[in-house]
Formats: sequence, C-alpha cells, structure tokens
Amino acid sequence: MKLSVLVLSLFSCGLIAQPDSSSSVELVESIIPAKPIERVPPKFPTKAARNGNEGWVKLSFVVDENGAVVDPVIEDSSGIRGFEKASLRAIKQWQYSPAIRNGEKIEQCRNSVQLDFILDRGPKGGRKRFVREYKNVDEALRADNIVLAEQLITQMGEGKIWNSYEDTWFWMLKSEIEKAQGYDSSQLSSLRRAIFSNKSNEHVGDQYYLYLLHQKFILEIKASLFSDALQTFAHIRQRPDSEKKVKVLEKYAIQARQVLKSEDFIVIKGEIGNNGDWWHSLSRNRFIFSDIIGTLDTVELRCANKREKYTVAEETEWKIPKSWGRCKIMVIGDTQANFNLVEIRQDA
Repeated sequence: MKLSVLVLSLFSCGLIAQPDSSSSVELVESIIPAKPIERVPPKFPTKAARNGNEGWVKLSFVVDENGAVVDPVIEDSSGIRGFEKASLRAIKQWQYSPAIRNGEKIEQCRNSVQLDFILDRGPKGGRKRFVREYKNVDEALRADNIVLAEQLITQMGEGKIWNSYEDTWFWMLKSEIEKAQGYDSSQLSSLRRAIFSNKSNEHVGDQYYLYLLHQKFILEIKASLFSDALQTFAHIRQRPDSEKKVKVLEKYAIQARQVLKSEDFIVIKGEIGNNGDWWHSLSRNRFIFSDIIGTLDTVELRCANKREKYTVAEETEWKIPKSWGRCKIMVIGDTQANFNLVEIRQDA
C-alpha cells in the first residue's frame, strides 16, 4: 500500500517589506530568509495506516544560524499521537540555508508548518462505526439533550479512529455541541480543527465550509482576535459564491481594522490547554498579563528574527523592539490556568 505525507504550507515570516516605489525610503538592513534545502517527510505510522487513520500536525520551529531546525513544538494536531511523534522526528532532520542579515547568519525564529498524513488508498467517507456514533450524538443534540451529546462526543474522541473525512465531521459536530453550551473558546478551537485540512472543503461542500468560516470569523471577533479574524475574512472573500457573506461581515472587518489602529487596549482571554501551552500571534509589540488564575511558568517570544523566554509576572509590561518583526508567543503553565493578555498600542 502506497502512503503519502503532504506538506501543506510553510510560513517563513514576513522578513522583507517591499516599499512603495514612489516612496522616499532608506534601506536600514537587508535580510535574506532561510530557504529549505532538504525536508525529510515523516514516516506514516504502521498502526495508523492499518487502522485507516489520517490526520494533521501543525508545528512551530526555529531555523538556527547553521540552517538546522531546533526547538520544534506542536501547536495543534488532529489528536493522534503517532502522527505527532513522526512529525517531530522528521522535522528535526530538515535543513535550510540560514537566514542572512547584512551578510551575517541569523536565526529565523517564527516558522510554522502543517503536515498532513493522507493515505493514497485509504478509506473514503465515514465508516460504519463512525457513522453510527455520529448519528447517536447528532440525535442527542437535536433532542436538546446536551449532557448526553457531550458524553457521546467525548467517547468518540477517545477512539481516534478517523480518516480525514471523519476528522472534519467530528470537529464540526463537537463545535455545534459547544455552541449549544455557549462555550465560545472551545467552539472556536473545534472550528479551527474542522477546517485545518485542505480537504475540509471537499468533505463538507462549499456552502457548509463557508458557514464554518463565518462562524470562525464571528468567534474571533468576539474573542478580540482581530488579526486572526481579518485573515479568516480574507479566506471567505476567496471562496466561490461568498458575496452575500462578505457583504454581511465586511462592517465587522472594517471595525476590526479600526480597533487595531486605535489606542484602545485589546484584551484576549487565554487558557492553558491540555498540552500545557497556549499560543497567540501578537498584533502589537507591547503587552501585559493580568487577572491570572492558576500558574503560568514562562512566556516564549518567537519573532521573525529573535526569540526570548521569560518568567511570567502579572502587570509587568513587555515591549518588543520593532526590529524583531512580527511575533508569536507561547505561554507555558498548568492546564486550565486562565488569564488576560492585554495588547497595548505602541504610542499609547
């Protein structure tokens, strides 16, 4: 049986800005991004292949001064440990030409990649067990028996026997249960997982995929994740037959842009997940932590060309130099510890 592993996308950080040709600008520094030389594909776990499992893993990593991948961390995944382990083993073997700044080799610290594990001849559609369990959960949800629906979806999640089709439908169903419970944060997490795969649109059809993006956009706006929401809005605009959705949502996208440019504080609620971490892409370069409940150990900044790790101190302001570029943060702490991350405008 032939197996394949798809590398979907690699984001090598916006290291180079292209100025308007009509502008009067001064070149401060020249940066050449790291470029891949060898990307060893992960091995498809034998047990997963035998069970017809498919899935994906999203990782963050650093390319050091020698072009080696260091400190890879799993940001999210479809939940199959075998795929996570295979991804980490493979990515540590990847090699790049190092990033260069003003002729000197530098680290490139804000990199992300998603690896898709797809069986060329794997099962298509939902298998009997999955369909049976899905119907039981759906019936409980339709009967407004949310407690039973939650119990059944939890049991489904413990099985993790999914192919990519089942994975998409599982997370969609879970998001609907969380919507009924009013759990916005959990619903957003499930929606992100439902649309992570490039096959999600194939599995659910254009109209329902557009509905999922709509729901994701609204939840990101509610959570003050304005940069994420604008990316989702751009995704919606690219979809076929999205004109009506764009017309409805455009006013919220305009408001999101205005907030990002304003002097208002942006408050994002964070909670440490089951893996012991929480990730966030910063929109601004000043922030503080407040209202911490539980234990937060460290915060690691992974910026375009700089990374740092600190202990977390409440009400202490972090100010990131603009020369570091766009940053993503990883907060490490006790599971379910929650807090506010407050982003402050640079000139506030």
